Formats: sequence, C-alpha cells, structure tokens
Amino acid sequence: MKKRIWIFLVFPLLVIVAIESVVLYQQIRDKDQAEAFPTFMDAKGKLDIQVGDFKLDKQPSLGKPDAPVKVIEFVDFKCPACKAWEQEYSAQFKKKYIDTGIVQFFAVNFPFLGPDSIEAALAAELMYEQGADKFWQFKQKLYDHQGQEQTQWATESFLLEFVKENIEGIDYKKFEAGLKNWDHLIDVKEDFKIASANGVYGTPSFRVNGKAVSSDYAKLSQAIEDSINNNK
Repeated sequence: MKKRIWIFLVFPLLVIVAIESVVLYQQIRDKDQAEAFPTFMDAKGKLDIQVGDFKLDKQPSLGKPDAPVKVIEFVDFKCPACKAWEQEYSAQFKKKYIDTGIVQFFAVNFPFLGPDSIEAALAAELMYEQGADKFWQFKQKLYDHQGQEQTQWATESFLLEFVKENIEGIDYKKFEAGLKNWDHLIDVKEDFKIASANGVYGTPSFRVNGKAVSSDYAKLSQAIEDSINNNK
C-alpha cells in the first residue's frame, strides 16, 4: 500500500519535471534559432569574381553615372572607423565631389568583423532592393545606432526593430520576410569576394578609379584631384 502511495506522489512530480524540461528545451531552441546568423556557406548560387571587376552596376551609388571619377567605399556596418568617417567627412565629401558631378560614389559590403556583420550587410542589400535612397538612409542611421564592435548587436530582431522605427516609405513586410529568409545573401557573399579579390583587408577602404587609396580624407581628396588632372 505504501509503495502505491509513493508512486502516486512521485509520478505527477516526474510528469511536471518532464513538461518543464520540454518547455525549457523549446525556449533554448527558439532562442538559438532567433540568434542564428547567416554564413556564406548558406548562400546559394555560383559567383564569377575577377580582379578589377567591382560589379559597379550592382552596387548602390550616389552621383552622376557619367562622373569622371568612380570612388568605392568598402564598409562593415559594425566598424567604428566607418562610422567615424561617415559622420566626420561624408557631408563635405558629397558637397565637394558628388553634388558637383566630379565623383560617382559606390558602397560595397565587406562584412568581416563578425557574424552579425553579415546580417547587417544583408539588411542593407534588402534596403537597396527597395531603392538606392533607402540604402543610403539605412547606412547613415545604422551608424548612428551602432553598438560595440566586440558585441553581436546587429541581430535579426534588432535590425527589424531598427528599420521599423527609422526607415519610412518601404514595404516593411517584404523587408521582414527577406531578412528572415536571408534573401540576397549571395549578393553579400559576392561583395565580400570582390573585396577579397581586390586586396581589401579592412574598413573603411577606398578605391579611386580602381586604385587603392588611404581613407585619410586629405589623401583621398588628393587622389581624386590627381585622377581629374590625369583625365584632362
């Protein structure tokens, strides 16, 4: 009789523990899935990368297509130096070179600082899909909300909330679905391989008419002036 009473007392407790274990496992699994980042191994499709070919027809740009100087910036949205260059120099650079028709300016992803760098670059590609102006808004505002380089802050949940609160006039549902499905991941991988093939090792890195130049503003400006003079 005592044995039966013991079973009746213990069995419900075992059931409760089992249920709680299942719930905990589900919560951990859901958290792991939510924190999962895309990798280049997940990208589907073949790429043809040639040295000197930056595939500028596929990159977001500012300025006139017939501008004599093409300037490329390679960026990682987690890069503090990219943020500093954007906030300190981009406005004057645009006024002096882009708005005057001298430079057509391109941005190319080089997400090398962490797995969430790829996630942020993926979000940028999805913004570009909705319009070049949306990409440039995203680039500027994401730097304003940049987290610590050592932390994985550019998560899917962060980027979804960030875009919802900061980027107007887009198809948010399309962006959300694209981010969750890792749409355009192959394009991010292509950008990364373009950068690697052309000797890019960090960010921000610049090319002026295909030639590597310093990110120092004075030296970049001089390279542009030299390029203009050489084309005369």
